[in-house]
Amino acid sequence: MQFGVEINNVRPIARLVLRLDLSRNAPLCIVGRNGAGKTTLAKAIMTFALADTFQRTNSAGALREDSAVRYSLDGETFEFTYDGALGSLSTRSPVPQRLRELISVELPIPHGQRFGYFSTLSEANDDIVKAMVLGTDARPDGLIEFLSKIYGEPRFENLREVNFSRGTCTFYRLDDDRYVREDSFSSGEYFLVNLYRRLKSGSRLIFIDEIDISLDAAAQARLVGELRQLCARFEVNVLFTSHSLALMQTLRSAELLYLETAAEQSMLVERSFAYVKSLMFGFHGWDRYILVEDEAAELVIEHLVRKHCQPCFSRFFILVVGGAGQVISLLQRNREHGFLASADAVIAVLDGDQANTGHAAEPDTHCMPIWSVESAFESVYDRPDFQPRLPANVEAALPVVGRHKAIYKAFRRLKLLPDSDLVELACATETEAMRAFAKRVLKPLLCARDEANLEVIEQS
Repeated sequence: MQFGVEINNVRPIARLVLRLDLSRNAPLCIVGRNGAGKTTLAKAIMTFALADTFQRTNSAGALREDSAVRYSLDGETFEFTYDGALGSLSTRSPVPQRLRELISVELPIPHGQRFGYFSTLSEANDDIVKAMVLGTDARPDGLIEFLSKIYGEPRFENLREVNFSRGTCTFYRLDDDRYVREDSFSSGEYFLVNLYRRLKSGSRLIFIDEIDISLDAAAQARLVGELRQLCARFEVNVLFTSHSLALMQTLRSAELLYLETAAEQSMLVERSFAYVKSLMFGFHGWDRYILVEDEAAELVIEHLVRKHCQPCFSRFFILVVGGAGQVISLLQRNREHGFLASADAVIAVLDGDQANTGHAAEPDTHCMPIWSVESAFESVYDRPDFQPRLPANVEAALPVVGRHKAIYKAFRRLKLLPDSDLVELACATETEAMRAFAKRVLKPLLCARDEANLEVIEQS
């Protein structure tokens, strides 16, 4: 079964064509910059099932006299054009109910259908109490499994469901005949409960605008894998938009479309994660990441790579994080959620003054042989024959505590030596140790052409 939509002159889209094979039964993500037209696409698809969508969502300003949306589904075609009397789109050939039921769209707050359903859930109270007394409330095993896998926790075992006049209500069954309805769940839990219902509803295409908006990073990272299984099980396709890197990096190559505009025509183009990450977020699809405390440490790593790690096979990015605690925190978070790269592609390099602390014991954490760039350069500066010297008034104002940092900052501020010379002099205080550090830590990370790297290259 094929579904097609062609949008013409619905702001900000001049023209866009989307064709989907609904036999795929798989997730598909659309990404793009703000204002590219992702929500407009969602509303256009929603119009197929709900003709007054643009009126309901206060989007009449997106339409003009030559606005039109054409659809094709199951061998039938329909055209919606601008109706000045309604200030919206309308059609002379209404879409049959059997076809409208195949397409489902969920918009963000306040227009999403789940927000309308939210206000009806209080009507389920009598049905919940009755079901609890009679023991007729149902245990939604599939939903419990879904939520448990998304959140990685077993806290959903007491979920129950009842049917009521407006649909189905999920609730936590507590002790002493108490309960918590789904409208008191967290926004992420409430969203996922409603998403699971839609997956089971019999629709062939579900479009969700901003699927990640209510979910934390860990849940986002697990969502796509679960959607793949559920799409296949329920024979449904989930088309969604997202701005989440944690979610995007879990997508396969055929699951990511980038919405871009060229020559006044919008296009949905299959792109790699590295491409999208670079274009939308300023990253460049780096193979390796090195987390450091400050800019001085960044300069040292760059110096060691130039001097001891050539040729460098992997593209790398040195990320200045802050203090040692923040570096370790970011390393741990990436190990858990993988939002930068896989755990084996990210290391932390701390100053040598952290060698005897708990931070140094963390996995994938290394300490430089020198105490710090600033302290190493201070020892060089204190040599009687060292030149150039700081101006007398600057030297006289150097503090006793933190003198090493003040000297280093003064040299950079006054540009008495290039940064490369400052770092070279600092590293020269431990020449052999720095060379060994580069060989032991940096070279395996940046120069090894391992099988995992080759697999990534072949897949891209």
